[in-house]
Amino acid sequence: MQSQPVELTKPVAPEAEQNPMQSQSIYQSQGFMGGDLMGFGSVQNPPPVQGAPASRPKKKKTGLIAGLLCAAAVVIAIGVSVLLVKSLFGDNAKNQLARGFANMTKEMAAYQNSVAEDIGFVELNKLKKTKPMHTNIDLSFTDPQSSGTFSNVGVEIDAVTDYSKKMAEYDLSLGTYGIEMSVGKVVAADNTLYLSVPIIFQDQVYSLDLTNLGRDFNKSAWSKIINETLPEDYSLTLFEDTDVTESIKNAGEMGELYTLFQKQGKVIASATKIETLKEKRELSLDEDFVEYGGVQVTVDKDAYNQAMETLCDDILNSNYYAEFMRGYETTFRGDFDELKEQMDSAIEHIFGTRFEQDIVLDFYLDKKGRIVNISTPEDLEISSEYTNLDYLSVDITFSGTERALDCIEGGVYLQAGEEILYFGISRMAEITEDSYIEDLTFVLQDNRSSDEITFGYTGSWGYEDQSYEMQMEMNTPESSLGLSANGAYTNIEKGERYTIEIDNAAITIDGEDLLLMTGSMSTEPAENQIEVPEKSTNVLEMSEGDITSLLYGTLY
Repeated sequence: MQSQPVELTKPVAPEAEQNPMQSQSIYQSQGFMGGDLMGFGSVQNPPPVQGAPASRPKKKKTGLIAGLLCAAAVVIAIGVSVLLVKSLFGDNAKNQLARGFANMTKEMAAYQNSVAEDIGFVELNKLKKTKPMHTNIDLSFTDPQSSGTFSNVGVEIDAVTDYSKKMAEYDLSLGTYGIEMSVGKVVAADNTLYLSVPIIFQDQVYSLDLTNLGRDFNKSAWSKIINETLPEDYSLTLFEDTDVTESIKNAGEMGELYTLFQKQGKVIASATKIETLKEKRELSLDEDFVEYGGVQVTVDKDAYNQAMETLCDDILNSNYYAEFMRGYETTFRGDFDELKEQMDSAIEHIFGTRFEQDIVLDFYLDKKGRIVNISTPEDLEISSEYTNLDYLSVDITFSGTERALDCIEGGVYLQAGEEILYFGISRMAEITEDSYIEDLTFVLQDNRSSDEITFGYTGSWGYEDQSYEMQMEMNTPESSLGLSANGAYTNIEKGERYTIEIDNAAITIDGEDLLLMTGSMSTEPAENQIEVPEKSTNVLEMSEGDITSLLYGTLY
């Protein structure tokens, strides 16, 4: 049936008058259901998807992720097509939209955290390939609910990795109230693990070669004792060959994958019509309701659907994808075919949504040339052999003063049968000379306007002292889970070393502290060399008697 256009009018709810930021993208329905404000943050109840069928069998909420990715793909594809449309700057509407995307890209660069540049992760990763590196993780955990002697436990992991020689060493120790105890050590050399646990095995060292793990395990006494077997060709690889990593990089970075997207972007561009909107839309920005003009982009559905189908096939048959999967072939040798099938299916799901009508998106812009709203004037009918989704619509407002992206409100609306799903985003950000502060909320709701899943994040970064403070929380109707932490990055030498100090951290469930944590994590060039044990017992060459004695000694 024909979809009816969404009518957007000024909200009249008292709550909206008190906080205009909450009312920027509330739909007013055509006789289906209203949209009252909800209590969590500034995200609204999901409005109705217009043109919903009067009676249709109820479907499951499958395909949500595919629908969201499809909505994102539409916006990205249209953005790419806008930049590829010929004579872009010869038409006012095209020029206006191109300027809007350019401004949006420029604003996004302002949110990059300076600490990444100060640490120099690119240079640090290059150093790891040629020199051994030392990493120390020293954490202290406290159970606030415990009243016993061991309510506080310290965990320290001291590691040295040398990727150039395919070697690594990990030491684990535990402590409580001033008493520290070495638990064990793991050494990896080439593709063999060496394990020593003094408190259990005394001076004995056990080794395990992972190269032919499936074949060796099936021949061992372990297979007989536990009555299990592995695929004969099953193996694991501890250190990936650098040539595989480099081949993936060379094949994918600004290479073949980019060419595939650009090729289909040109196809979509040739089927894209960009024109100035005849009517303005009233939006609440800067605490006032203002009318904004804009640009409407229309993409032929057949051209878009064919482009997505071709792009999916091209990716699956590309050298980039083959090299990418080859990186997992050794590690998942026994299960590789199943993994490859799952990866193929995931890509087909992402590109498997088809539009049953031309894609129409409205972009509203302010006088500075910034995009302040992206929305569908009517619900878009979609179909897919992989999901139960029927309709899709988008309405997202960008209303920041300094940067439009400082304040984001809106979401994606999906209909599956008689159910309406809403994935909303609410974001407030502020950048000053001293700090970057962000408050972000994602919410998933159904057509009963009840919160199913809500994820919230608040964080701040201090530019002067590289301090951080963050809090994350996930809520469901039954429970909530939270994580909070504060501290700073210290001992920074670009491309060589840095330390993350955790002053205080807490995990909470339903508002009560479950676990408290403090400590540090540091990375720097290593001074000591990795030593491989001279003598060890091959685990897979042990007899049934040896295994029985080992298990008995461990348990008793």
